[in-house]
Amino acid sequence: MLQYIVWAITFVTLWLSLVWLSYLAMPARRPRKDAVPKVTFGTAVWNEEKTVLRTLQSLIEVDYPKGKKQIIIVNDGSTDRTAALVRKFIKSHPEVTLINKANGGKASALNLALKNAGGEFFVVMDADSRVERDVLHWMIPHFKDERAGAVISRIRVDEPKNFFQRMQRFEYVMSSLTRFLMNNFGTLAITHGACTMFRVKTLRKVGGFDDNRENLTEDFEIALRLRHAGYRVVMEPRATSYTHVPASPKAIWKQRTRWSRGYIYNMWNYRKMIFNKAHGLLGTFQMPVNVLAVGLLILNIGLISFDAMDRWVEFFLRSISIDGYFWAQLTSIPTLKQFVLARNVQVTLPLTITLIIGLYLIHAAHKLFKEQFLRNIMPFVAYTLVMPYFSALNWISSIAKEVRRSKRTWR
Repeated sequence: MLQYIVWAITFVTLWLSLVWLSYLAMPARRPRKDAVPKVTFGTAVWNEEKTVLRTLQSLIEVDYPKGKKQIIIVNDGSTDRTAALVRKFIKSHPEVTLINKANGGKASALNLALKNAGGEFFVVMDADSRVERDVLHWMIPHFKDERAGAVISRIRVDEPKNFFQRMQRFEYVMSSLTRFLMNNFGTLAITHGACTMFRVKTLRKVGGFDDNRENLTEDFEIALRLRHAGYRVVMEPRATSYTHVPASPKAIWKQRTRWSRGYIYNMWNYRKMIFNKAHGLLGTFQMPVNVLAVGLLILNIGLISFDAMDRWVEFFLRSISIDGYFWAQLTSIPTLKQFVLARNVQVTLPLTITLIIGLYLIHAAHKLFKEQFLRNIMPFVAYTLVMPYFSALNWISSIAKEVRRSKRTWR
């Protein structure tokens, strides 16, 4: 029975991979760079004294005509030196505006920035992120299509310093590949805080950001709302932004729990889009695949863990019942033939195929975005071997919390 389940998982994984890869070669659009409408950057800050000035300096340095760029910082009840640092920065940069408010969450702060936006376009910018100078020239032309509701940049990990941050670098490269393929496929329904551009009138028309504090991923929700309203979400891979990532397993776990629970919350709220032909391939293909992917991840990791545990139990029982078995196994080095014959080929073969597909996708992503594939070999190995287990456990934990209706918290 086990081998049939594994083969089914492998078939689905292979089929989905081939579908995606058929869109890998599709050239990204090359928009003209002639439009210069006024743009408003909106940044919500809460105790961001360590990063806010770097973010502000990055926005100041964006290559765009003087007078066409507005920067609004909304201080969402910070208790550190964030507001003081921004006020000092404003003295030499009058295009920056600081608005103070009581703490109400990121979405409420962004809505206040949107209310005060004087530009035709509104760019969400997290206070721990920065952008390349040419981002606006790449993003704005996509809005010549009236159906474009949002344009997202490609995110890179900003100056990874330790092992865990370098490991996440691979993950962000793979996320960029996935979004690039969904963009070409016409099923992208994701926005993020590290430089996403919206048309102001469209964002106001759909009601702005969801400021319900039960919603932990307002960026995912607004993407689904735009798609539900008939707008497109576009990725511009040459518009590059950088973000800081968690530096410890505990911090990564908290971040992913927020993402996972926010994903579940919003997918449930927009569940009527799933299998809905009115939403095209997003409803009939992408959203069902997204749900399926979570289930396949948990099932696949569960099967691998079960197989490993079964072998360890067998080894333990033989060690206590057969004289000399334990030391014989520890000291003997099997030949390649013995090793292969000892495996359950019906299980290991499909898992090997899945691994090869995964490695190829990682290579393809690095080639596409001109990233160094093996710059840090150990973080790469850790990402490949550890992150699937980490992600599966995090999904299980998040699903359990949602079922128990545990309190949703941002941090």
